[in-house]
Amino acid sequence: MYAVIESADMTKKEDAQVSGMDVFFSDCMDDTFKSELIIELLKGLPNPAQLYAPDGNLIMANPAFIEVFSIDDPDELLEKYNILNDPTAKAAPFYEKILRAFSGETTQSQDVVIPIHIVKSANNISGCGINSLIADISTVPICKNGNLLYVANFLYIKRKLTHRKEIDMAKVYIETHWLDKFDIDAVAGEACLSVSHFSHIFKAYTGLTPHCYYINIKIEKIKDNLLNMDLSVDEAFSECGVDYHGYYAALFKKKTGFSPSEYRKMALK
Repeated sequence: MYAVIESADMTKKEDAQVSGMDVFFSDCMDDTFKSELIIELLKGLPNPAQLYAPDGNLIMANPAFIEVFSIDDPDELLEKYNILNDPTAKAAPFYEKILRAFSGETTQSQDVVIPIHIVKSANNISGCGINSLIADISTVPICKNGNLLYVANFLYIKRKLTHRKEIDMAKVYIETHWLDKFDIDAVAGEACLSVSHFSHIFKAYTGLTPHCYYINIKIEKIKDNLLNMDLSVDEAFSECGVDYHGYYAALFKKKTGFSPSEYRKMALK
């Protein structure tokens, strides 16, 4: 499970100075013992840490990670989670940093917002607890003779975010006014907060800006309409209050990877 929203990029100079960590062990130590040693070291860390195989599968999450992320069943997490296949990770603006780490380069991200509830939901992982947290993250490839053995992920928690009723109120308002033109003043007013403060906490708790949340609802409604063969593609869009030949057609392809016509054909196969 990885930070999936945003990070402040380190400078190019800083990035250029870091590379994968090559491990050195005595020749008398067999590979199984070396792996066990690495796992035991991560288990003893006071901060959350994870260890991934080169294919992205999660090998272990230390006790601090299990506690902070409120994982009910650690075995379920190990069975299900692959960081390279996580849709929330793929949608992150710094997904390329994840790929760089799996290519042998150490990467660092600061002030990352991690929407834990979204990550769990997207990967069908059970457990409740805090909604989101803010952390600095270091991702370190562990190599031997230039070959990637593991990728270790270290989280340094800065702040934990719990449930807030204002966010639920805003979500309900957006979900019931998705046909209307987006109005940030109206949404923030529903939450009884200033626009700047509301926008900040909404993203911290959901991982999305209010406008992006609104856009995602629009896209989902369009997708539903495209499954209705009684509607033309133009009508599927107009039923959602948008023009097929405008901005939303391009946005639909960006969000789904398919043009509206391609999505309809694929979904109805």
